[in-house]
Amino acid sequence: MAGKSDKILVWDVPVRLFHWLLVALMATSYFSGRAGGDWMQLHFWSGYAILTLLLFRLVWGFVGSTTARFTSFLKGPRAAFAHVAHLFRKEGPCDVGHNPVGGAMVLVLLFAVLAQVVTGLFSADTDTGMVNGPLALKVADKWVERATDFHAWWINVLLILVAAHVAAVVLYLVWKRHNLIGAMITGRKRIEQAVEPGAPAPRLAFASSRLAMSVLLACAALVYFIVRAGG
Repeated sequence: MAGKSDKILVWDVPVRLFHWLLVALMATSYFSGRAGGDWMQLHFWSGYAILTLLLFRLVWGFVGSTTARFTSFLKGPRAAFAHVAHLFRKEGPCDVGHNPVGGAMVLVLLFAVLAQVVTGLFSADTDTGMVNGPLALKVADKWVERATDFHAWWINVLLILVAAHVAAVVLYLVWKRHNLIGAMITGRKRIEQAVEPGAPAPRLAFASSRLAMSVLLACAALVYFIVRAGG
């Protein structure tokens, strides 16, 4: 039975918390938005929290731990196509953090969710006029209408992207025997799934929790001032 000695720490706490909080908040935003009415207040608060998390993750992609940085997993099309070729074989490849395809999906999801949240800031309830995003009164009506239409339509794109992400995780679990969900919970991967046979374990640098908290508070303050700007 595998123990900690058979595994290597690859994901820091901020990345793991970001991932699962984003999952919970996106579900909250989706169902509260569908419910409407009094649930819209929760929808807005959830959206503000998501925006805070997204800004944090973008900054963390430059100043965070080794595997959290964009430079560690954004490898370009050639690496992505090479990785796809491995999907037809049960063995390999080994990736300490995100693989090239997964890394590209991370970036796509980040900006897809960001687009949804930003347009929500400028959206309005065109039927009653009683529910408006905090910045809806700061722009011309035509832009509010476009933002509202995009916000309502783009959620379908997000659902497709999320479904593709979940399908990929299931594929890796069933076909490759890589438990990506477990790794995102514990932060650890099996050594043979992270490091090529015979290769030395990578030297990973993990950023401090104090830095993570400072970045998070700065992002929360920025979102607060954005929301207040519409008040």
